[in-house]
Amino acid sequence: MPPTSSKFDQDLREFLDVQRGFLVMLSDDPLFVRTLRTTVLKTLNIKADCLEVYQDSGQALRSVRDHLGHKSPVLVLADRLLRGTPTLEFLRGLKGAFSEAKILVMTQETSKESLSQLYELGVDSVLTKPVSVDTLIEKMAGAIKPQGKISQLVQEAKRLLELGETAKVMQISQAILKAKANSPVALMLMGDALLIEGKRVEAIRVYEQAHEGATLYLEPLKKLASVHQGTDDDNYLHYLKKLDVISPLNTERKCEIGKIYVRKKDMDKAETYFGEAIVNAQREASGYVERIVSDIAESLSETSPAMAEKYYFKILEMKGDNLTKEDMITFNRLGIALRKQGKWKEAIENYKKALTVVPDDERVLYNMGLAYADGQQHQMAVGCYEHVLHKDPEFHRTAAVVAFNIANSYHLAKQDEAARKYVLVALELDANHHAFKKLLSKLEPKD
Repeated sequence: MPPTSSKFDQDLREFLDVQRGFLVMLSDDPLFVRTLRTTVLKTLNIKADCLEVYQDSGQALRSVRDHLGHKSPVLVLADRLLRGTPTLEFLRGLKGAFSEAKILVMTQETSKESLSQLYELGVDSVLTKPVSVDTLIEKMAGAIKPQGKISQLVQEAKRLLELGETAKVMQISQAILKAKANSPVALMLMGDALLIEGKRVEAIRVYEQAHEGATLYLEPLKKLASVHQGTDDDNYLHYLKKLDVISPLNTERKCEIGKIYVRKKDMDKAETYFGEAIVNAQREASGYVERIVSDIAESLSETSPAMAEKYYFKILEMKGDNLTKEDMITFNRLGIALRKQGKWKEAIENYKKALTVVPDDERVLYNMGLAYADGQQHQMAVGCYEHVLHKDPEFHRTAAVVAFNIANSYHLAKQDEAARKYVLVALELDANHHAFKKLLSKLEPKD
């Protein structure tokens, strides 16, 4: 059973009041800074001056160094993007220089690849904005103090590993395995202890067992790559490529894979990975530009759809051939800007291009249906909606207006039985909407 909110409050108060811990924040988000101040001063009622906010990564690093130097524990809260630029270098430097600091990253990006990249850097917790005070407290408490008996045993074992107390680490690992059979974390601890004892073969066997029990867990693969580095290029490459599949945004690893292929004189594969490394690096750097252009387009979407259209096109042009599922938001916003200008044919072409990147995306297909409806192509609109509903039979329940739009196209395509089914759902979701009632009255059987 998860800890209650008061338990999280208690853990944070202990960290800030009893342990004299510090919160070092790297953020340019005034709303989030205000939320954090409210959390510390009012919700937790902390009197001590324990929060420092920076917009410069160098100053934040110096603050962490100074507090840790005075034996005060530190929780760093860092935005994933600072003034539109990724803070990955800051996070790498922070974890490399001050491994004892706890890190909570705030982000609006939740793709699997981005999350894998953050956890691989050693981030303790990730928080998706916007966020409530209760969730913020829970995430902060989870970052500074492991919740649950097994997590606490793991923390103790890691402390003992640093001291070289391998026999005690093995005992704790066995205790965890008794409580949770085949625990990958316990097996990792055993492998680390065996490696310290010089038992390389046994350590590899335990790391492989940990990997088999949790194939998407990065740490066993990183250890397996590490133990083969410099001694066995084939196995080293094998595990690096497995890591690359799970966490493909690691630029340095792609470079390393390319270098191994150079040693193997396989220049084509080396060039492929070097190219992917460059794309990753460009993606990190272009994130700032893309965010600025996106902000401009958003600000124009209501007042000047024609200008918004230009900027949405610019975002897609900047991506070139490197379009992904995350770009569907831009495609859909561009389509809306085109439709607002009556350019339904151009909107349809835009959605068709989007579907070449991510075939069968439900939101794109639904918006394409709306564009066909704008052009009075009701049978084509119905075709798009049917494709969506085949993939997600509950899609029409996303919102009352979605069910109504589908019903309206069926009605105009002279398929009133289907239209009635969907307008009834629209009324179920919003019983007092005049347009929904009006359509239903048209569909009721006449005496």
